[in-house]
Amino acid sequence: SSSSSSSSSSSSTSARSSAFVPVPTDASASAVVSYDLLGIAGGDDAAVALASDAFERVDDVVMGGVSSSSIAPDPSGRKCLVWAGKCRSQGGGFTGARSVALKTPLDLSAYDGVAIRAGFESDDEPSRRTWKATLRTQNNRGEVVYQATFVPPVSAPGGDAPGPEEEIKIPWASFRLVRGPVVVPDVPPLSAEQCKAVYGVGLIMSRFGPRGPMPDFREGPFKLAIHAFGVYAADGIARGIAPPSLLPEAAGEENVGKKKSENRGSRTIVGWLLAPLVALVFSETGRRRKRARAILKERYGMGEVKARFAYGQGLKKARSGSGMKAAAEGVVQLARDAVAAVLTLPLRLIFIAVGRTIGLIRKLKDEKALPPMK
Repeated sequence: SSSSSSSSSSSSTSARSSAFVPVPTDASASAVVSYDLLGIAGGDDAAVALASDAFERVDDVVMGGVSSSSIAPDPSGRKCLVWAGKCRSQGGGFTGARSVALKTPLDLSAYDGVAIRAGFESDDEPSRRTWKATLRTQNNRGEVVYQATFVPPVSAPGGDAPGPEEEIKIPWASFRLVRGPVVVPDVPPLSAEQCKAVYGVGLIMSRFGPRGPMPDFREGPFKLAIHAFGVYAADGIARGIAPPSLLPEAAGEENVGKKKSENRGSRTIVGWLLAPLVALVFSETGRRRKRARAILKERYGMGEVKARFAYGQGLKKARSGSGMKAAAEGVVQLARDAVAAVLTLPLRLIFIAVGRTIGLIRKLKDEKALPPMK
């Protein structure tokens, strides 16, 4: 199986052939056999780094939240990936890591489901978050994907990989089609046949459970050590099932390492021209600053001037060590925010006009007024 994998790789990939050999977690012909799609199991440091480069983050900043996460090789040197960060419910409430766009889809139809070996290392309450494995069966990067929930076992920080008895196995039938956090109604569960072409896999940690927001969701830091993420098959060896291609191999060298890969493909001339404007108006750093100021106002009663110029400038000075640098950074940020406000003014005026028109129509029909937009 390793020779077939190597022959389909590029020359530079072939030089890392040890990183492209999926290792069964159990060699018994009658047992359930798991294969690691990341190449970590049985791999070396280069394999772990390559697996890390096959992922990108998808945090709630896309909808105005302030959560953040990263997935990277374990800094202590363990042969695993560490997905860690901080999840905040304000404005969102989720963090995620998904594979970069795959040049060649994975054929996982011969297997029975997803297998994960991971340990939750930041606290002993993983059940106070909602954990989801994701699978993408369409060649796009939209929010409609298959998801299934699981709960990772608690592990000691820096500990060994969980044993076979703690491996998380999620059958295909547990995956449901979702749009955002909501299950799409009247769609049957995922089947093995639909897994002939898988265009992406991923993980999500969220405050949104199957019944909506979790009332006891635990915000703050989290850390998940990922020792293997792959697939499993009952009697896999006896059935003669070959190991699957690995995720970095399927992504291809042109996609691996694209941490911002929306991998959007070709842009139109209009999209190319509007890209700088979109980056200015909807920048992640700008949204984070705006949300941070809102939290200061909500929790501590600060006004806009104090939050921005007193508290904000104090943080900048402490970070840079220079009052001049802090002042210059503040001026640049204020200018960017002012330009963004001016550019979005027409759109906001349109929303206000539409809202008032709808309100007038409802009033003429003697219907209950809609709640004001925040």
